[in-house]
Amino acid sequence: MSEHGQLPQELDPDRPSGARVYDFFLGGGSNFAVDRELGRRVLAVAPDMRLSVLANRACMHRVVRMCLAQGVRQFLDVGCGISSIGTPHELAQRLDPTARVVYVDSEPVAVTHGELVLEGNPNAAIVQADLRDIDEVLAATDVRRLLDRDQPTAVLMFAVLHHVPDHDDPSALVRAYLESFAPGSFVALTHLTADHAPEIMRAVFDLLPTDLHPGTLRSRAELEALLTGLDLVDPGVVPIAQWRPERGDLDLQPAVPLGYAAVARKS
Repeated sequence: MSEHGQLPQELDPDRPSGARVYDFFLGGGSNFAVDRELGRRVLAVAPDMRLSVLANRACMHRVVRMCLAQGVRQFLDVGCGISSIGTPHELAQRLDPTARVVYVDSEPVAVTHGELVLEGNPNAAIVQADLRDIDEVLAATDVRRLLDRDQPTAVLMFAVLHHVPDHDDPSALVRAYLESFAPGSFVALTHLTADHAPEIMRAVFDLLPTDLHPGTLRSRAELEALLTGLDLVDPGVVPIAQWRPERGDLDLQPAVPLGYAAVARKS
C-alpha cells in the first residue's frame, strides 16, 4: 500500500507476482490470493520449494555475517523482493548500527512495501530500477548517498540471476557491479538449477506464466563461469543449504537441492 492507503498504479492484483509468491513461501503477508494459489500449485509439484526459499534466506544471513566479519559495512541488494522478517539491513544493523544497505527492485509492491519498512531508517533505502540497468541503479540518489564507491561493498544477488537470460550477459553484469566498488568487495548469489531435479523444475516451469518464468536454469559449471576472474570463496559453488551451514540451519536441508549458492571476492 502507498502512504495514502492505495495500491501502486502499476500493480495488477489479478496477476501473480514473483516477489509476492516468494513472500508467500517465506510466510509473509504481502501477497494476494492469486499469489498464494500459484504458490500452492508450485508446492504440489515441488514440495521442497518452501524449504529451499527458507534455506535461501538463511544463506543470505550467513553471507551478511561473513561480509561484516571481513570489514564490509555497506550492502547493495539487487532484486531484493519484498521486505520480510530477517532482511539484510535488520541483521547488519543489529550487528553494526552504522551498516548501510540499499535495496533495488523493479516490482512496485516490493518497492512500496520497502519504503514503508525503511521509513525513518537513515542508513537504508530502496530504489525502483531494473538491475540490468546498472547506470540507473548507481546514479540513484539513495545509492550515491549511502554507498561509498571507494569502500568495499557486498553486492547481494539472491535468487535473481536466473531471470537474466544469456543474451543480457549476466557475467558482464556481475563484473560491472563489482567494478563499481573498491577491491575487497564481494558478490553473493543464489541461482535455481536443474542439475539435481530436472523433472521437478520442468513441472514448476509449466505452472508459471511467461513473465514469471525463471529464464535460465544454470548448471554448476555455468555459475562458476559467471564468476570468472573473481576469487571464489570457499566452499565454492554448492547447493544453497551447504554454503557454510550453521547448527541452526540443519533443518533447512531440502531432500533435493533446487539451487546453488556462491560468493566471490574482487581482488
